[in-house]
Amino acid sequence: MLKNKPPITPDTKVGELLKHYPELEESLLQFSPAFAALKNPLLRRTVAQVTSLRQAANVGNANIIEMIDTLRQAVGQSTLGESALIESGSVRMPLTGKAPAAIAFILDVRPVLEKGEHPKELVLNEADRLQTGECMELLTPFPPVPLIELLEKKGFAVTMTEPEDGGVRTFICRKEGEMK
Repeated sequence: MLKNKPPITPDTKVGELLKHYPELEESLLQFSPAFAALKNPLLRRTVAQVTSLRQAANVGNANIIEMIDTLRQAVGQSTLGESALIESGSVRMPLTGKAPAAIAFILDVRPVLEKGEHPKELVLNEADRLQTGECMELLTPFPPVPLIELLEKKGFAVTMTEPEDGGVRTFICRKEGEMK
Protein backbone atom coordinates (compact mmCIF):
# COMPACT_ATOMS: atom_id res chain seq x y z
CA MET A 1 0.00 0.00 0.00
CA LEU A 2 1.37 3.36 -0.95
CA LYS A 3 1.51 6.26 1.46
CA ASN A 4 -1.07 9.03 1.12
CA LYS A 5 -3.65 6.70 -0.38
CA PRO A 6 -6.76 6.12 1.70
CA PRO A 7 -7.82 2.66 2.84
CA ILE A 8 -10.64 1.06 0.86
CA THR A 9 -13.79 0.64 2.96
CA PRO A 10 -17.50 0.14 2.21
CA ASP A 11 -17.95 3.89 2.72
CA THR A 12 -15.28 4.87 0.18
CA LYS A 13 -16.86 6.83 -2.67
CA VAL A 14 -16.51 5.17 -6.08
CA GLY A 15 -15.04 8.38 -7.52
CA GLU A 16 -12.46 8.56 -4.72
CA LEU A 17 -11.53 4.92 -5.27
CA LEU A 18 -10.95 5.44 -9.00
CA LYS A 19 -9.04 8.68 -8.40
CA HIS A 20 -6.56 7.04 -6.01
CA TYR A 21 -6.59 3.57 -7.57
CA PRO A 22 -7.43 3.89 -11.29
CA GLU A 23 -6.02 0.40 -11.83
CA LEU A 24 -9.04 -1.00 -9.94
CA GLU A 25 -11.60 0.06 -12.55
CA GLU A 26 -11.54 -3.29 -14.36
CA SER A 27 -11.74 -5.18 -11.06
CA LEU A 28 -14.78 -3.15 -10.08
CA LEU A 29 -16.46 -3.74 -13.43
CA GLN A 30 -16.14 -7.50 -12.96
CA PHE A 31 -18.48 -7.45 -9.96
CA SER A 32 -21.59 -6.40 -11.86
CA PRO A 33 -22.71 -5.36 -15.35
CA ALA A 34 -24.38 -2.40 -13.60
CA PHE A 35 -20.93 -0.90 -13.02
CA ALA A 36 -20.48 -0.46 -16.78
CA ALA A 37 -22.11 2.94 -16.25
CA LEU A 38 -18.71 4.03 -14.89
CA LYS A 39 -17.45 4.05 -18.47
CA ASN A 40 -19.75 7.03 -19.12
CA PRO A 41 -17.57 10.07 -18.26
CA LEU A 42 -20.57 12.18 -17.27
CA LEU A 43 -21.93 9.62 -14.84
CA ARG A 44 -18.45 9.07 -13.54
CA ARG A 45 -18.06 12.78 -12.75
CA THR A 46 -21.44 13.04 -11.04
CA VAL A 47 -22.83 9.84 -9.57
CA ALA A 48 -19.48 8.21 -8.76
CA GLN A 49 -18.62 11.21 -6.56
CA VAL A 50 -21.58 10.63 -4.21
CA THR A 51 -22.00 6.85 -4.36
CA SER A 52 -20.18 4.70 -1.82
CA LEU A 53 -18.86 1.23 -2.57
CA ARG A 54 -21.57 -0.10 -0.23
CA GLN A 55 -24.26 1.62 -2.31
CA ALA A 56 -22.66 0.48 -5.56
CA ALA A 57 -22.57 -3.12 -4.32
CA ASN A 58 -26.24 -2.86 -3.43
CA VAL A 59 -27.13 -1.48 -6.87
CA GLY A 60 -24.98 -4.07 -8.63
CA ASN A 61 -26.25 -6.92 -6.46
CA ALA A 62 -22.63 -7.69 -5.54
CA ASN A 63 -21.38 -9.19 -2.28
CA ILE A 64 -19.94 -6.20 -0.39
CA ILE A 65 -17.46 -8.27 1.64
CA GLU A 66 -16.09 -10.03 -1.42
CA MET A 67 -15.92 -6.78 -3.39
CA ILE A 68 -14.10 -4.79 -0.67
CA ASP A 69 -11.67 -7.61 0.11
CA THR A 70 -10.85 -8.16 -3.59
CA LEU A 71 -10.20 -4.45 -4.13
CA ARG A 72 -8.11 -4.18 -0.96
CA GLN A 73 -5.99 -7.23 -1.87
CA ALA A 74 -5.35 -5.80 -5.34
CA VAL A 75 -3.64 -2.75 -3.81
CA GLY A 76 -1.86 -4.56 -0.99
CA GLN A 77 -4.26 -3.78 1.85
CA SER A 78 -5.32 -6.49 4.29
CA THR A 79 -8.81 -7.92 3.94
CA LEU A 80 -11.61 -6.82 6.24
CA GLY A 81 -13.84 -9.89 6.03
CA GLU A 82 -17.00 -9.68 8.11
CA SER A 83 -15.73 -6.53 9.84
CA ALA A 84 -16.60 -4.70 6.61
CA LEU A 85 -20.22 -5.02 7.69
CA ILE A 86 -19.81 -3.46 11.12
CA GLU A 87 -22.00 -0.37 11.32
CA SER A 88 -23.08 -1.16 7.80
CA GLY A 89 -26.39 0.39 6.88
CA SER A 90 -27.91 -1.25 3.86
CA VAL A 91 -30.49 0.41 1.66
CA ARG A 92 -33.27 -1.94 0.83
CA MET A 93 -34.39 -1.79 -2.74
CA PRO A 94 -38.18 -2.24 -2.47
CA LEU A 95 -39.40 -3.50 -5.82
CA THR A 96 -42.93 -3.17 -7.08
CA GLY A 97 -44.52 -4.82 -10.08
CA LYS A 98 -46.48 -1.74 -11.12
CA ALA A 99 -46.66 2.01 -10.74
CA PRO A 100 -48.69 3.53 -7.89
CA ALA A 101 -52.14 4.85 -8.84
CA ALA A 102 -51.59 8.47 -7.79
CA ILE A 103 -48.64 9.65 -9.89
CA ALA A 104 -48.71 13.45 -9.86
CA PHE A 105 -45.88 13.85 -12.38
CA ILE A 106 -42.87 12.21 -14.01
CA LEU A 107 -39.37 13.60 -13.50
CA ASP A 108 -36.83 12.35 -16.04
CA VAL A 109 -33.34 13.21 -14.76
CA ARG A 110 -31.45 11.31 -17.46
CA PRO A 111 -30.82 14.54 -19.47
CA VAL A 112 -29.51 16.23 -16.30
CA LEU A 113 -27.05 13.37 -15.73
CA GLU A 114 -26.03 13.39 -19.39
CA LYS A 115 -25.01 17.05 -18.97
CA GLY A 116 -22.71 16.01 -16.14
CA GLU A 117 -24.86 17.52 -13.42
CA HIS A 118 -26.23 15.87 -10.29
CA PRO A 119 -30.04 15.97 -9.93
CA LYS A 120 -30.15 15.73 -6.13
CA GLU A 121 -31.57 19.21 -5.42
CA LEU A 122 -34.03 18.99 -8.31
CA VAL A 123 -35.37 15.64 -7.08
CA LEU A 124 -35.60 16.77 -3.44
CA ASN A 125 -37.36 20.02 -4.41
CA GLU A 126 -39.87 18.18 -6.60
CA ALA A 127 -40.51 15.58 -3.90
CA ASP A 128 -41.22 18.38 -1.42
CA ARG A 129 -44.03 19.60 -3.72
CA LEU A 130 -45.94 16.33 -3.40
CA GLN A 131 -49.22 16.38 -1.48
CA THR A 132 -50.14 13.63 0.98
CA GLY A 133 -50.76 10.39 -0.91
CA GLU A 134 -49.25 11.69 -4.18
CA CYS A 135 -46.30 10.09 -5.94
CA MET A 136 -43.81 11.17 -8.54
CA GLU A 137 -42.09 8.85 -10.96
CA LEU A 138 -38.34 9.37 -11.26
CA LEU A 139 -36.60 8.11 -14.41
CA THR A 140 -32.87 7.33 -14.12
CA PRO A 141 -30.35 5.13 -15.97
CA PHE A 142 -29.55 3.18 -12.74
CA PRO A 143 -31.05 2.74 -9.26
CA PRO A 144 -30.58 6.10 -7.47
CA VAL A 145 -29.40 4.63 -4.16
CA PRO A 146 -28.06 7.84 -2.54
CA LEU A 147 -31.30 9.65 -3.38
CA ILE A 148 -33.39 6.77 -2.06
CA GLU A 149 -31.54 7.02 1.25
CA LEU A 150 -32.10 10.79 1.46
CA LEU A 151 -35.77 10.54 0.55
CA GLU A 152 -36.44 7.75 3.03
CA LYS A 153 -34.74 9.80 5.77
CA LYS A 154 -37.11 12.64 4.88
CA GLY A 155 -40.06 10.27 5.40
CA PHE A 156 -41.02 9.44 1.82
CA ALA A 157 -42.03 5.95 0.74
CA VAL A 158 -39.79 4.84 -2.15
CA THR A 159 -40.27 1.84 -4.44
CA MET A 160 -39.07 0.99 -7.92
CA THR A 161 -39.60 -1.47 -10.73
CA GLU A 162 -36.94 -3.90 -11.89
CA PRO A 163 -34.40 -2.09 -14.10
CA GLU A 164 -35.18 -2.64 -17.77
CA ASP A 165 -34.05 -1.30 -21.13
CA GLY A 166 -31.24 0.67 -19.52
CA GLY A 167 -33.61 2.61 -17.27
CA VAL A 168 -35.07 2.53 -13.79
CA ARG A 169 -38.48 3.77 -12.69
CA THR A 170 -38.47 4.92 -9.05
CA PHE A 171 -41.66 5.99 -7.30
CA ILE A 172 -41.46 8.57 -4.53
CA CYS A 173 -44.64 8.98 -2.48
CA ARG A 174 -45.54 11.33 0.33
CA LYS A 175 -46.90 9.11 3.08
CA GLU A 176 -50.36 9.62 4.56
CA GLY A 177 -50.11 11.91 7.55
CA GLU A 178 -46.61 13.09 6.53
CA MET A 179 -46.20 16.84 6.91
CA LYS A 180 -44.63 18.95 4.18
